[in-house]
Amino acid sequence: MSINCLRSVAFLTLLIPALALTSAVGGPAILYLTAVIALTAMAINLVRPREPFALRELLPMAVALMAPLLAMLISSSYLGVWSSSEIEKLLRFALAVPVCWLLLRAPRNWLQHVQWSFLFGAFAGSLMLIYIVHSPSLGRGAVSDFGGRYNAVAFADLTIFFGLAALLTLPWRLSPWPRLEAGLKVAAVPLSIYGVWVSHTRSSWALLLVFGLVYLLTERQWRRRSKLLFLGGLIVVMAVLAAVSWHSKESRWKGVVSDLNRYEQHDRDTSVGIRIQLWEASWLMFKQSPLVGVGVPNFRPELAKLQQRGIVTEEVAIGYGEPHNDMLGALAGYGLLGLLSILALYLIPAAIFWRRSASNDPVVHVGSQVGMLFCLGYFVFSLSEMMFRNMRSVPIYALTVVVLYALTSARSGLAQQRLQTGR
Repeated sequence: MSINCLRSVAFLTLLIPALALTSAVGGPAILYLTAVIALTAMAINLVRPREPFALRELLPMAVALMAPLLAMLISSSYLGVWSSSEIEKLLRFALAVPVCWLLLRAPRNWLQHVQWSFLFGAFAGSLMLIYIVHSPSLGRGAVSDFGGRYNAVAFADLTIFFGLAALLTLPWRLSPWPRLEAGLKVAAVPLSIYGVWVSHTRSSWALLLVFGLVYLLTERQWRRRSKLLFLGGLIVVMAVLAAVSWHSKESRWKGVVSDLNRYEQHDRDTSVGIRIQLWEASWLMFKQSPLVGVGVPNFRPELAKLQQRGIVTEEVAIGYGEPHNDMLGALAGYGLLGLLSILALYLIPAAIFWRRSASNDPVVHVGSQVGMLFCLGYFVFSLSEMMFRNMRSVPIYALTVVVLYALTSARSGLAQQRLQTGR
């Protein structure tokens, strides 16, 4: 296998976090390009075998990344309802599988440089949020007009992840200036937290709890007292943030209480009220067809039927085509098959990273912590926002998770030996 080919794919995939919030076309372009290179390399290796395919190590990621596509194919075949955009979107997850196969042959010291991409993503995302929200001519609603073109919620979710991921990489020293490197990683956290703060996004704060859980679960050498102190500190931080947010002049948490009160008074077309309607509608669609769902293209027509029954309002039926929840979206669209596929997408890699986090190798240990934070963070974010509403978001998750998977894999060390011998 060509070293230049391997180096090119590794370099391109490492750019994904950096481009996530700054480019709407970078991620998809990299996914397709690296997939073509990887499939070509696999085909050449099939014709002229130079190394074992070792597909067994690839199997867990193949199952996780191909499960959504398989669920869609089964459901659509049974229902006779197809969507070209859904096919392409879910195919993008599957295309990350051959990229993963190639990255498993890349040395760890190459893939470890993903930390710079996290760092760039944290600073770029934070500064963009601060500028856009504070600009008198723009504001929170204009976030989707810039960079990766995600709404304020998804933008803030990714920003705080990049900040916390950069912090987790503190034990790594990859530059000639370790103090400056460490300082930038630490500075990324308050900056990203402030970026989320000005965005007035509520769901992003849940990542702090996920971060605490990941750290407690992976620092196995800590004594109980150290864990209790860490947990206490996290609770204090969350309590302070909650109190300040609640009493803030522009608090959106008070809006939640207000929306719930209005919902009880049958004023349902509020931010929270619309979500409740969409979630109830999704559950009813699932009950209608629990195994294969009603089909994603049928979500809007089914909402129209529910409007006629008075279950959702006209605004919901006309203005929304997804339930703001990946789990319920999968249940409604593809039934139990869909739910199992989205859980596999998040939890299979998370379980692998959890197991690998027991390693004493700081590269594997830290990489696994970041991997757990990434997968579980996406899982939590998906409870109140469809993180894969559009196809542009797929490469962020798919390629980042395979980079971290390859980074923490034992085969990366074997790849280093092969490269050193010139094979």
